[in-house]
Amino acid sequence: MGKLGEYIKSAIKQIIGNGYRTAMTMLGIVIGIAAVIAVVSLGNGMSSFVQSQINGIAGNYGSISIDSSKTSETFTQDDFELIESSLPDIKGVSPDLSAYGKVSSRKDTFNAQIEGVAACYVHAMSNEIVKGSYFNKQQVESGQKVCVMLVDDARKLFGTEDVIGLEVDLSAWGLTSTYTIVGLRESMNRMYEFLMEGQDYYATIEIPYTAMGSDFYYDTEHFYSMMLFADQDILSDRVTEAKEILMNVHGLRGTKAISGYSLADFSEELDTILGYATKFLMLVSVISLIVGGIGVMNIMLVSVTERTREIGIRKSIGAKTGAIMTQFLAEAAILTLLGGIVGIILGIIMATIICTLIGFDVIITPSSVVGAALFSVLIGLFFGLYPARKAAKMKPIDALRL
Repeated sequence: MGKLGEYIKSAIKQIIGNGYRTAMTMLGIVIGIAAVIAVVSLGNGMSSFVQSQINGIAGNYGSISIDSSKTSETFTQDDFELIESSLPDIKGVSPDLSAYGKVSSRKDTFNAQIEGVAACYVHAMSNEIVKGSYFNKQQVESGQKVCVMLVDDARKLFGTEDVIGLEVDLSAWGLTSTYTIVGLRESMNRMYEFLMEGQDYYATIEIPYTAMGSDFYYDTEHFYSMMLFADQDILSDRVTEAKEILMNVHGLRGTKAISGYSLADFSEELDTILGYATKFLMLVSVISLIVGGIGVMNIMLVSVTERTREIGIRKSIGAKTGAIMTQFLAEAAILTLLGGIVGIILGIIMATIICTLIGFDVIITPSSVVGAALFSVLIGLFFGLYPARKAAKMKPIDALRL
């Protein structure tokens, strides 16, 4: 340890003695490490933001559908009841009926997407009911003409959020019916607004599927798709289990007539894509580190040339090849470690500023910081190896002659 300490002291002395050159050499390492830290943090923040936003749009349901081209079977109320009894930890199952039409108030008329659903559809999205209440099971069974809409839709239709008890006219397929507003959902998140930017405005109106059937002539006995609601951590598994149950009940095993998909699956796929994007940006950052490493090697070669006589004297009085090599490797490692530390600090500052401006969480993991520091040292050892070997292999007589 004593010899290693001496090598480190000597390395630090050489680095301090060439301050300007040291700073210029470190610059490539600083930029590379800062870029790595910033990219990793930005990637983590982006992944967290997108995941939360996707889940906020519709992260709690899965869709199960039956292909009418492969079978004449359809889903029925019995299927819904069977799934709910077989999977007690789910929040419910709903038919999936929808239509594009118009919604009219005393103030204005807008395009509308009308969703005919069961009472459990309240769990479909993370934006909760903020005024009034969602229609209940009894209202669905009796086919009451009630509806739920977003706060933003209420403002557009009436100019106010105080709309509970007011009526709107829903039109689809040339038919019109009047519905009473019983609840308002919180407005959708930033991701939804981004996805809908530039598209025609559509109000989203949720009504009992039974009322939709009677008013707009939808079949409420046979369905080709359904939605299953459950917590994110079990959603994908429950969709798979429900699909298996339905295939057995309808005798469709092996036909691929029933398919299932959950928003949890989509979130995982999106997370994978974001991971690839982050890795690509990290690769670009690592290239700048390699360039910085080449700069370290060039400076170390210059240092070897400048200190040729010193190397010759040390070897002539008994310094071993390993000692010379260790000293120069220590210089390279310390040089890049210092650059790495400065780069980490700069990277954290950059990540904080960028993430704050964009609106992402600043997520800097200890593993990325430690990894960046270790990687900077490895860069120094790798690119310092050739100059160190060159110095260590010098013959004393040749070195003293120069």
